[in-house]
Amino acid sequence: MKRAAIIVAAGQGKRVGRKVPKQFLKIKGKAMFLWSANTFASIKQFERIIIVVPPNMVKFLTKKYKNKFEFVTGGKERFDSVKKGLSIIGNDIDFVAIHDASRPLINKKDILSVLKEAEKTKAAIAVEKTKDTIKIVSDKNQILKTLNRTILRNAQTPQIFERKLIKEAYQEKIASNTTDDAQLVERLKIKISAIETKFANFKVSTKEDFRVIEKLLK
Repeated sequence: MKRAAIIVAAGQGKRVGRKVPKQFLKIKGKAMFLWSANTFASIKQFERIIIVVPPNMVKFLTKKYKNKFEFVTGGKERFDSVKKGLSIIGNDIDFVAIHDASRPLINKKDILSVLKEAEKTKAAIAVEKTKDTIKIVSDKNQILKTLNRTILRNAQTPQIFERKLIKEAYQEKIASNTTDDAQLVERLKIKISAIETKFANFKVSTKEDFRVIEKLLK
């Protein structure tokens, strides 16, 4: 059985407020995308690590890391980038992990837990328990309903799927309200397992997130 990982690192990351896209900013001397890419590379089950990056970075990064990672030109939106990563994966690969470079803290044990479940059920994603009380609010900012947080989970990455399944999902039309890969698979009426992460795995989206992650890594 063979597995590949797609690291999505083609976004602009404008909310961080830097000229350089956030996935290339350095954390403890190492570009953010490398933290998760190296973690996947340390897992022997993953034969290929494909990193989707902006067009102007492909040549430089391929030359620098040619013996370790594969680099692919990203698209306009995240889903375009994932689709480009999937396009170079052949039938020899059985399972594909999709991970956001903006989650640099992903732990090897959590990846393996999601992978183990995906190999049993064809689809599994990393999640965490929702800690806050979640309200449904109207367009007039009035509370309509309080949801039961004991059954709510925040979706994370990696999201790991059987290769045939995720490729089929990406052949369907992608609705504008789609926010993760699992939603595409859900529309195929496939049951997806949710595996709670045991270690920090938050997404770096703002300047404050960047400061927090630097402190955690110190």
